[in-house]
This record gives sequence, structure tokens and C-alpha cells, in this order.
Amino acid sequence: MNNFKYIFFDLDGTLIDTVPLILDSFNYTFIHHFGETRPEEETISYIGMPLINHFKDLYPGHEEELAKTYRAYNDKRHDSCIGVFIGIFETIKSLYEKGIVMGVVTSKRRELALRGLKLFNLDEFFIFVNGSEDSKKHKPDGDPLIVAMSKAGVTNKDEVLYVGDSPLDIMCAKNAGVRSAAVAWTYSQRAELERVEPDLFIECPSDLLKYV
Repeated sequence: MNNFKYIFFDLDGTLIDTVPLILDSFNYTFIHHFGETRPEEETISYIGMPLINHFKDLYPGHEEELAKTYRAYNDKRHDSCIGVFIGIFETIKSLYEKGIVMGVVTSKRRELALRGLKLFNLDEFFIFVNGSEDSKKHKPDGDPLIVAMSKAGVTNKDEVLYVGDSPLDIMCAKNAGVRSAAVAWTYSQRAELERVEPDLFIECPSDLLKYV
């Protein structure tokens, strides 16, 4: 395995533990509009997809009103209901000090992604945060990472690693022609991650230091 010079990260479920809040926000939205909830496994499978796409897939024609409800609830509870995974800050700081170029590639709105990173003093380590606004296509398409590589000035894809917690992240990396790492602290089923064949499994954040 090559030593990587560029490491791009997904956000939710990878750097920051936002998944309980995401699940709560979806449940609130579905109950508010339809008096029902959806299976947790289903919702987790959509994490990493832009919010509008998720709602459009489940309730076509209602996606805008559902997104409005979700965002209002999520934004209100965001700062008090999220955490950072153990070892993330120390690992990201070490990678930064080693000169690794890092960025965040997420399907979340850029403004909210930055807000989460700033809560845990992570924002200073990344040269950019690409949100749902930054690419025309979204995960599992490779476009978000292609945009990120252009922004970072990447000339050799073999030097790039994308770290994520979802099969959508791994497929995005494959479609962009870069290596992928799946994290063990994910809410996704390990079998689902193995099915899409990530190049690496990272058991704890500090394991990334082995590959730079």
C-alpha cells in the first residue's frame, strides 16, 4: 500500500458522531408529517446521501417540506447533541503535523459541516470542506472526490485516500479512482462495507498513521 499524501474524510459517522441526532431528526420529521417512523437500518443506509435525495426517494413530491422540517429540528439541537469520536482530534493533528493534505467531503451542507468541525477545534486542519453544494453529482458518484482532488491540486490519484463509514463513501472512492478506508466505529453493518470491498479497514483513528 502506497504512503498517502492526501487524505479526505467523510464527516458524519467518520469524524463526528452525529448519527444519533440524524436518526432522531428523521424520526421527528416522519412522525410530524406522516405519523410514522422508518426502520433504523433503512435510515442508516441513506446517510451520506444529500437530504433532498433521501426524502425524494421515500416520499416523492414532499421532499422540500420534509427537508425544511428536518433542518429546523436538526439545526436547533445540533450543537448539544453531537460528539467527536475518541482519538480523532489527536490523529488529525498528527497527520497535519506530518504535512498530510486533508479535506472533508460530505453530503451535508457546508455551513453545518463547518459548524460541527469548529465545535471540536478540527476545522483548522483541513484545507477545505466540500458540502452538498460543491458538486453536481453526489455519492456514490465519484464527482465529490473529483472536485476535491481538483481543489487540492492532486496530480496522482495513487496518493489519495478517502476515509468513510458508509458503503456510499467506499463506492464514491471507487468511482473517483482512489483508494478507500472504511472505519470500524461506523453505524453501518460491517458486512455491508465488506460487500463493497474497501481497500482498508481502520479499527481506530490512529491506524491511519501507518499509511503516511
